[in-house]
Amino acid sequence: MKKIKKAMALLLAMLLLSSCLVAPAYAGNADSQSGAAGKIKNYFYMILDKLVSVVVSGLNGIIPGLEREWPELSSFRPSENFYSGKAKFDSEVTEDAVWSAGYASDTLLGGLEKDGDTYLFNGKKVNMAGSLEPFKGRHPTDVIDDQRVCTYALSDGKNGKVVHAVIDGYGIASGDVLEIRSRLADFAKKNGIVAINISVLHQHSCIDILGMGAPLLAALTLNPFLSLSGADKKYFVGGKTPEFMENVYSTVTSTVMQAVEDMETGSLYYGSVDVSEYIYDKRDPEVFDPEIHRLRFVPDDESENEIWICEGGIHAVGSGISSSRICSDYPYYLRETIKEQTGADVVYVLGADLAITADYSKISFDDSIPGEKVKTMGKTLAERIISIKNDESLEPVLNIAMRNVYVQATNEILSLAAREGLLSTVLARKGNSYYVVTELGYMELGNRLGVVIVPGEIAPELIWGGVIEKEKTWKGESWDYEPFAKTARVEKLICFGLANDQIGYILPDNDYRSMFTENEEINAVSSKAGSVITRAFENLIGEVKTK
Repeated sequence: MKKIKKAMALLLAMLLLSSCLVAPAYAGNADSQSGAAGKIKNYFYMILDKLVSVVVSGLNGIIPGLEREWPELSSFRPSENFYSGKAKFDSEVTEDAVWSAGYASDTLLGGLEKDGDTYLFNGKKVNMAGSLEPFKGRHPTDVIDDQRVCTYALSDGKNGKVVHAVIDGYGIASGDVLEIRSRLADFAKKNGIVAINISVLHQHSCIDILGMGAPLLAALTLNPFLSLSGADKKYFVGGKTPEFMENVYSTVTSTVMQAVEDMETGSLYYGSVDVSEYIYDKRDPEVFDPEIHRLRFVPDDESENEIWICEGGIHAVGSGISSSRICSDYPYYLRETIKEQTGADVVYVLGADLAITADYSKISFDDSIPGEKVKTMGKTLAERIISIKNDESLEPVLNIAMRNVYVQATNEILSLAAREGLLSTVLARKGNSYYVVTELGYMELGNRLGVVIVPGEIAPELIWGGVIEKEKTWKGESWDYEPFAKTARVEKLICFGLANDQIGYILPDNDYRSMFTENEEINAVSSKAGSVITRAFENLIGEVKTK
């Protein structure tokens, strides 16, 4: 009887997961509807969500998983490879303080070779990321450009070195970030590194480094039995290829080392440019950062290249979400265009992107040419960045602090994926609940520019204000927190998103709708992530900044 129950549970999981994955693709406009009919519709979807949660929660209690490897939340201790940064921020500019920066970049595709109709990496199959695959993974059939890592190192000469590697990829889990840091531990100690941040640009057309590119039904069929038998994780069905991940670890590690070793002194400037005409926000409330921001490092040695750290909150989905062609989307061509026209080395960082994409209706391109669409957009945005005229000098003061944050996983489907080994997420248990142990950070430059470092795709309204009004929400709930920009008490606040973890979408609690009508909800680890992250940011600022 127990075997029959387990078999039925697995079958239900497959059917349920398939229906949930398909539903958002056919959903129409799911904005909160006014009037009685709209409210009835909203409550209907919320009931469906609750039903899914109850059923999958039951499956999580029946199907064997890896939770025995997770510590109790009450006894959890941060990894030795977690960097907490400064206890208190320093605002003083000393006479000997000076900016220094370094840059390095490398390809992740060095071992990629064509084999028949697909590409293999060192003879092994690799999956594409960007869309959930219920039945079989997608494998690369073509290479449009490259998949790279771009890394910068930055220091004010007194508060240690900050390094940040930005990967062309869909997402990276905290466990993989900790693995990279572990390989840099000795180097970091020797070189005064106080922070190692790893983020991604969320391209939907790159080789999978997160794990969700796996054939999900195969994973849910085989992995429970492997976890029950205590089998090595290398035998689990997953989206990541171990050989490719080893390449990611080693390549990112080497670029960090090179960036630090190549650091030169110079001056740092901040500027921005409006690109709102190329931005489309598909989800109300329509709130987004209209600018791309640039940190421009100018070395004292004029023979050295400038380093530009650019940030924009625009999804990289121009190549589609289910492409089999490796393409790093508009960020690749943005970097290449700036390099060609100015000689500057560029690190592009993804900002607060929630449901925000590039508006391709504003540019002209030949859609029959692979990559032409994203190439044109990347070139267009790059030329806007090059045109920045409002550069202002930043004094050499660099502060950074990071904190672990514990987010209860209310999304039972993602809990199931984590339990079955698809994600290298750091997790802890509390009774029958699972908590994602993630990171949130804050960096400040020149006592003027603040950067919130977020572990997922955050709603811009949480940062700059404009959360949906109570009357327009599905549940009639209000949002009673200040925006991050006000909490930070800084002249300008920007966001580095998808950093050090991928916990999915971070929504205001009162604007959490239904996984049957929105893509954001099915890819959000928690319906309470917005308030948890907001409170954590308030606490962090309260700890490090004096009144």
